[in-house]
Amino acid sequence: MDVVVRGKSHAAHSGMVGGPGYERVMAPNRIHRTVVAVLLTVLTASACVDAPPAPIAPEPSSTAALPPPGAPPGSGPRYVAMGDSAAAAPLVPDQAEPVGCLKSTNDYPSVLARRIGAASFTDVTCSGARTEDLVSHFQPTRTGSVPPQLDAVTADTQLVTVTIGGNDVDLPTIAAKCRRTSLDVPPCSPDLVVDGADSISTAIEAKADGWSDLVDDIRGRAPSARVILVGYGTYVRPQGCFPDEPINPVDAAYFQARVDELDERLSRVAADRGVEFFDVRPLSVGHDICAAPQDRFVEGFAPVSPAAPLHPNGAGARAVGTALADYVAAGR
Repeated sequence: MDVVVRGKSHAAHSGMVGGPGYERVMAPNRIHRTVVAVLLTVLTASACVDAPPAPIAPEPSSTAALPPPGAPPGSGPRYVAMGDSAAAAPLVPDQAEPVGCLKSTNDYPSVLARRIGAASFTDVTCSGARTEDLVSHFQPTRTGSVPPQLDAVTADTQLVTVTIGGNDVDLPTIAAKCRRTSLDVPPCSPDLVVDGADSISTAIEAKADGWSDLVDDIRGRAPSARVILVGYGTYVRPQGCFPDEPINPVDAAYFQARVDELDERLSRVAADRGVEFFDVRPLSVGHDICAAPQDRFVEGFAPVSPAAPLHPNGAGARAVGTALADYVAAGR
């Protein structure tokens, strides 16, 4: 979303990793719109690179409170992280190689790996990834073409997390057209329903078989691995917070509803394929783009913390990674 969404996501996102677009007429905001458009373009054009297990990155150098240490290094499972910008946390310090992936060394997989003391950790998450980029597609990035993320999963892999789907249904591309600076401009979401059929809902259902196949492919490569599909979070509260965030209240409710629908479908895929689903939404309620800056887990249209617009910030990545570590340790 990973806004959610392709060019993360973002978000969604990829993960919402993406979100509503930009259309202000004042000169300063035209400049800001251009910056955000460039970021979204890079996020949606990026793909991930496969890499051998690498040393786990250190905790970020920051005065912010960090989670307490978890298991001793090397005592945990061999872990592979897959997904889009919602997992990769683009522009959160520090940026990892390859640069074209816009991946952070402090994304939620990295936080999880440190806390569970992963014996090895391969993070192949990448901003802009779609399911085909995980399975079979050599996706180009601005630093070169990279192999499918699935190549990182081997027979001895013990834990796999996956955040995917937002880009598959084009949430960021669609949402990017829906920024509003005046309520005099009609919302965009009614145009997405034609003859009673919602285009995003239709796409979610159409892509579900691909997500099931992805899980099967992971299990085929690592039959004993614990596989966890990690969902997309709460990006915006009901009715939004216009004008603090420039999205029509009707559209705010609509796009979060589509994120919720995507999460529910991913949860059903997990149940059907006998793997797990980790729901990020309860964790992120009250920490959406409308929250006070110090309380946000995801940044708004104009980030106040290092992160891509409408994508997880460092606090959000830490929160998800820490909650996942507790979940993994509990064996749930």
